[in-house]
Amino acid sequence: MDKEKVYIVLREKLTLDTEDYICVKDIGKVYCLEEKIRKPIENIQVYASSSIETWDLIDPTLIAEKIMDRITNIDLSFLGASDVLLEIKSKEKENKVFDFVKVLFVSATLFFGAGLGIMYFHEDVNMINVMEKLYFSFTGINEENPLIMSIPYCIGIGVGALIFSSRIRSASKRRRMEPDPMDIELYLYNKDMEEYIMNELRK
Repeated sequence: MDKEKVYIVLREKLTLDTEDYICVKDIGKVYCLEEKIRKPIENIQVYASSSIETWDLIDPTLIAEKIMDRITNIDLSFLGASDVLLEIKSKEKENKVFDFVKVLFVSATLFFGAGLGIMYFHEDVNMINVMEKLYFSFTGINEENPLIMSIPYCIGIGVGALIFSSRIRSASKRRRMEPDPMDIELYLYNKDMEEYIMNELRK
């Protein structure tokens, strides 16, 4: 009798609670023609997390051992990620007041930090003097701190920041789905961090 072919497409990462367990279906997608084989494989427990927050790694060898102990006469193949990274962390209690204070603090820090950064830059390059010279070039009139130049410039900084951050609504669905620069930086940071952790766990 030919062995039933079973394919498991592994995920790259899974987050789970402390003192929890995961089955095959939690870390990958099982493909098999026979429903009576696929279902039992999906429900096989392959890992139990500890009581402390940590990172761990599951390799296909461990998964194969758990499956072969329970189900025989199958031809098992793994696709997708080479290992599954596990982030084990305890459940955080939701505190709306604390979350609001955190958001308020971070927003205020970013607002005043960005404002001071722009002000220091303008002071270094003597932007007021530049505006006065531009105003004189256009009108032939000497005027201190011409608001007709300064106000549009300030509005332009804000509009430019919004456009750069892709926060203006667009009629294009494709444009709305595009990440902004901060999303990309956070994604790259998380990828680098997870790759580093996986390399450390493999040692």
